[in-house]
Amino acid sequence: MAVVGSGAAGISVALTAAARGLRVLVVTKDLVGGATPLAQGGLAAALGPGDTTAAHAHDTLTAGAGLCEPDVVAALTASAPGAIEWLTTLGARLETRDLRLEGGHSAHRIVHSGDDATGAEVHRTLLAALLASGVEILDRTVALELLPADASRAERGFGTDDAGRAERGFGTDDAGRAERGFGTDDAGRAEPGAGSGAGDIDGAGTGTGARVRGGTAAANAGLPDAAAGEPVPVRPVPAGSAGGLAAARIGADGRLAPGVIAARAVVIAAGGLGQAFGTTSNPGGATGDGIAVAARAGAVIRDLEFVQFHPTVLWLPGASGQCPLITEALRGAGAVLRDCDGTPLMAGHDPRGDLAPRDVVAARMAEVIAAGDAGHVWLDATALGADVLEHGFPTVTAACRKHGIDPVTAMIPVAPGAHYSCGGIAADLDGRTSVPGLYAAGEAASTGAQGANRLASNSVTEAVIAGRRTGAAIADALSASGGPADVAGPAWPGRGMHDPRTRAAEAVNPGICPPRPVTGTAAADAGGPAIEGESADTGAQASEGAQAEAGARRRELALAMSRYAGVLRDADGLARLVRALTEAGGISWPAGTRSGRPDHDGPPPGTGRKPAAFLRDEARLGLDLEEVEEANLRTVSLLIAAGALRRAESRGCHRRRDAAGTAAAPWHTLARWDGQELVVTEEKL
Repeated sequence: MAVVGSGAAGISVALTAAARGLRVLVVTKDLVGGATPLAQGGLAAALGPGDTTAAHAHDTLTAGAGLCEPDVVAALTASAPGAIEWLTTLGARLETRDLRLEGGHSAHRIVHSGDDATGAEVHRTLLAALLASGVEILDRTVALELLPADASRAERGFGTDDAGRAERGFGTDDAGRAERGFGTDDAGRAEPGAGSGAGDIDGAGTGTGARVRGGTAAANAGLPDAAAGEPVPVRPVPAGSAGGLAAARIGADGRLAPGVIAARAVVIAAGGLGQAFGTTSNPGGATGDGIAVAARAGAVIRDLEFVQFHPTVLWLPGASGQCPLITEALRGAGAVLRDCDGTPLMAGHDPRGDLAPRDVVAARMAEVIAAGDAGHVWLDATALGADVLEHGFPTVTAACRKHGIDPVTAMIPVAPGAHYSCGGIAADLDGRTSVPGLYAAGEAASTGAQGANRLASNSVTEAVIAGRRTGAAIADALSASGGPADVAGPAWPGRGMHDPRTRAAEAVNPGICPPRPVTGTAAADAGGPAIEGESADTGAQASEGAQAEAGARRRELALAMSRYAGVLRDADGLARLVRALTEAGGISWPAGTRSGRPDHDGPPPGTGRKPAAFLRDEARLGLDLEEVEEANLRTVSLLIAAGALRRAESRGCHRRRDAAGTAAAPWHTLARWDGQELVVTEEKL
């Protein structure tokens, strides 16, 4: 099986599956990076005196504003204490007695570490276990496309010949064996220094030393009882099954060297998409890659319009992209939000004050910021004193002081920033999606646990629980079946896409294909083969130009998303955004790649483009990481905008200026590409 992503969800999947005897390959852009190490607050679990899993579930359902699945939430909160125990068994240093309080919680139930470095400790622990487990790793590698299992002969241009054998130069020899340099030795085993192995992490983010096959004993300790919170089974869609991935190693210059990974199950655990917005707490690589790959493969995407904006991201003049996060636990300790006049911001607006759920606080902040010209409000932590700030919140204090702000004596300028995707690939808590053989876990998945607004510190908790359940479910499915890892049943998440009782489907824009990267040479000559016969210097120059163009488009998109699909939205702005994302020329096909699906065998109708050359030499492919990430951002941005336009109400972290009320009957928004048409429907709860 292949796992895309190396955060809490992805590693939990990999460890569990490896401990059950599966051969696992982890594909990741940055083994030691990602969003998990940046999580400051902690993990929510009912461990304190007088607290209960039922109370935790009640708070989660309240924050989720009617879109949580009660059975999923009950399973999540019941499994949370066990997830904490599993992490401590692996060696995580977690504070489980002096629990903290965060917004939306009715009790102190936030497990933390290093005061405000919980994510770093969780990731350190999981990564050490991964490197000791025998799991194979492809670091500095980006997933490109999901490959169908029913395609008996892989398409030329994806690194295979006409008989479906892997080509030399794409990481394999003529017999399809992995080449040295692609992270494995001649027998297909991971090489030391190539992203796998046990021991210390070197400067390249890989481990060295001996490996142990089959995972660690601790990795399989205390697996959740399958009977608890029984998930909704999956009904396969009529289309084919997942049979592997097209992926590419990332060169030092950003150029991509593609290859093919055959797998009986593929798990998407790379879900962050905060870089779609102008200001975010997410790292630079959070470009929605996993969701985009699944969407292009025809998977049902659910409720992606619900993007949670963390209320307190450090505001810096002229800053864009990733900005420092100011943990919510600071408000739990007594810090107060104030408007520019110094008046408490939440006074009289919500009985929970500064600890109201994030959607409530972020919306109030956005209203105040829009009414003024400062661009921010204040977070006043001066009453906490130097000892609490420097020893209880060292990460926040250091980040502020780095930018000339001393939180001991001065208020902190803050503004909402894109933080977490509450929607994603429709899946159950065991990771099963609408596409047989394709699984999703963590932020990439919409399991019904987060609803319309995630309760603080539930994300890492869900990632670990869903990751372990997904790994176990795949092991069970593969042991019982010789085909793709899936289980048939009467219903699956997102079933409304094929249910005649659902409201009539609405094509957002007929003829619109999923956004895909366009190479610099293909952009310069869209009329035919563009790269054959070029010199290496010409290709490099074209790539540099394409990278610059993709970077400029990415910045423009982020600004437009923040303006029209940010904390506060309206129909006019969203319609303008959808039009911009679907204009002719804005969606292009990659030179030399094809998805293997019949409805993707040509360019979008009406564009006048001829199919690009099928390129067998990765040095001539012309794609680079910037272009792939920009195409993925356009994919998820279109899905967000289309869902937000369809949802003419305000619910959770989706707020419409022109539709302030909340509908009495909640529904899920389901989106799926059907050939060259993006279909958006509603599924009543």
